[in-house]
Amino acid sequence: MEMDAGGPHPKKRRSASPGVGEDGGGADCISALPDAVLGDIISLLSTKEGARTRILASRWRDLWRSAPLNLDYRDLAIEGVTVRTDVVSRILSSHRGPGRRLYVNTYSLNVPADSVEACLRSAALNNLEDLDFTDHRIEQPHLTLIFRFSPTLRVANICKCDLSDITFQGLHFPLLRQLGLIEFKISELSLHSLIHGCPVLECFLIDRCVGFRSVRINSLTIRSISAGVSLYRFHPRPTHRLLLEQLVIENAPCLVRLLIPGQGISLQVVVVAAPKLETLGFITDACDPTDPYRLVFGSTVIKGLCVEKLVTVVRTVKMLALDMQNLSLDMVIDLMRCFPCLEKLYIQVIMLVQQMFDLLLF
Repeated sequence: MEMDAGGPHPKKRRSASPGVGEDGGGADCISALPDAVLGDIISLLSTKEGARTRILASRWRDLWRSAPLNLDYRDLAIEGVTVRTDVVSRILSSHRGPGRRLYVNTYSLNVPADSVEACLRSAALNNLEDLDFTDHRIEQPHLTLIFRFSPTLRVANICKCDLSDITFQGLHFPLLRQLGLIEFKISELSLHSLIHGCPVLECFLIDRCVGFRSVRINSLTIRSISAGVSLYRFHPRPTHRLLLEQLVIENAPCLVRLLIPGQGISLQVVVVAAPKLETLGFITDACDPTDPYRLVFGSTVIKGLCVEKLVTVVRTVKMLALDMQNLSLDMVIDLMRCFPCLEKLYIQVIMLVQQMFDLLLF
């Protein structure tokens, strides 16, 4: 109790800050948000956590059903292996909101084919934005269903699928910015049709895919490319003859990063026009000496880690990564003549086991 000049008189204690009650508790700012914003927050949670928001308060009870759906099969698996298909069916039948993200992986999860097909057909996934889909089974009759989402997809990662008999001509992905194809089988014509149908594509990953020998990039928007060669190339008896041999960057005015990951890569990379390229790697000599990695910039040719022909230097590259079997300072210095404006240089050295033992003994 505080006193004033007129005698004892209790003054009401004011809160320390607006929105904080007398008991010190904070105001419920989250509940003041519009339903649409709360729905977006729920869609960022895992499938289980999003469903559990229904117990928070009466207002939240129906929010999850109308929020953009994030359906991740990993969240609905028993012991991380067998998916509760009955739970998936209940979610799809009761959900009224548009689709935000779908993750399905039949390689690591036990998911019946009919459950996958029913999921892809469900109206609950209309307007899907983010797709991560892996299906390793030989029979894949439902694969064409994933392309019903083409008008709304923004991110797509597709793995272990065989689309060699599917034509992509006429397919359009107007919003797709990130595309990943992993252990994928597709014809060269279909692959180029797919890339052509992505007018705002920014990030493109192609890794261990078969069915084509060459990839040609003509894109006004693409900023990052990562290309990995199929492991079949190094098998003593290749199971497929059509493997990636050449990557040609014909016109990519926004390309900033070009990555060729892995070792033992026998690949020819030709850069015709990429005026903003800043990050490049790996340049490697860890490959078949009879079929080495080749990098061509205009008339400049790098074979393995050796500069075979130096006509014009590449001044845009600021970051370079090398993959070397044996560290050679002379080779590095010679290579740097091609990239005179380097700011960062990363070197990964691969030493044979025998060489390591020799060093230890020495």
